[in-house]
Amino acid sequence: MRDYSRRKRGQRPTRNKMLIICEGEKTEPMYFENYRTPQNNVDVIPIPSSRKDVGSIVKFAKKKVPDLDINGGDSIWCVFDCDENTDDSISKAYRDAERFINMCFSNPSFELWFLLHFSYTEASLQNEGLIELLKRQIADYSKSRAYFQTLEPLTDTAVKNAKKLEKLHLDNGTDINSTQSNPSTQVYRIIDAIRHFNK
Repeated sequence: MRDYSRRKRGQRPTRNKMLIICEGEKTEPMYFENYRTPQNNVDVIPIPSSRKDVGSIVKFAKKKVPDLDINGGDSIWCVFDCDENTDDSISKAYRDAERFINMCFSNPSFELWFLLHFSYTEASLQNEGLIELLKRQIADYSKSRAYFQTLEPLTDTAVKNAKKLEKLHLDNGTDINSTQSNPSTQVYRIIDAIRHFNK
């Protein structure tokens, strides 16, 4: 097994790195970029991958792992949507990620995380219906615009709702890392990780 603790003593930066490999090129990077502030005790670095299939996203992430000090507290995350991914491709990607890469799956898409800031729903959603619900809360919603200032005060609500959905699926025996876990989002795990560094 390779040693991912590459930095020598005395060369440790003041903050750990958190690389977030984003499936989307706008929505997700714009959102996570707001966590890249001097006030955070972790350096949050969103990186768009421009790929939709989770297998390719994980391969891209694995190329970044040697640049990090995983054993020293650095981390890397893959943020991806259900899209055209199959249960087999999702399962294989989780196996390929091994213990070095954290996975963050949203079903049907990342926008569910935004919606959960305002309301809780257990209804299975397609992307079009999800965007319609989101536009009831953010009338001018567009993937190319930033809404962090609107969302940030409601983050605790989104975390609570995301965890509630996850518990629902687990209680029902549903694999949360599958196409059957609609609706669900694991973005709260990244938020919890950032908050952990800030304790």
